[in-house]
Amino acid sequence: MGEESVNLITGRKRKLFELRLKMNVARKANQSAMVVEKKKTEVLATECRGMSKYGKAPKLSDDKIERMVKELKDRDEKRQSLNRRRKFQEEKDIDSINDRNEHFNKKIEHAFGKYTLEIKNSLERGIALPD
Repeated sequence: MGEESVNLITGRKRKLFELRLKMNVARKANQSAMVVEKKKTEVLATECRGMSKYGKAPKLSDDKIERMVKELKDRDEKRQSLNRRRKFQEEKDIDSINDRNEHFNKKIEHAFGKYTLEIKNSLERGIALPD
């Protein structure tokens, strides 16, 4: 029983030693790769000194620029024409004090309008009020 435990411990120690060796090899490879990458970025930085990160923009003809401006203006005009903003209606009677009240009045009118039509008409004519 004593020899088995010694062999087991030595086997574990051997595996741990091998694992540490693999980790050291991987760490060295990673460091060397980082050094190579750093050198590449330094070389690129010295080559494109004074230039933007992405290089120069290609030269475009004036015709293409004008076509793009026209397309953008057309899009803007189309968006303005499709704008669904509701305009103020001057011919409509004002029977509310704010937007919330106006919405409430519309709902009431929808529900009870047919029942109150006669009363409203007589109020407008002035015959509903007693003398």
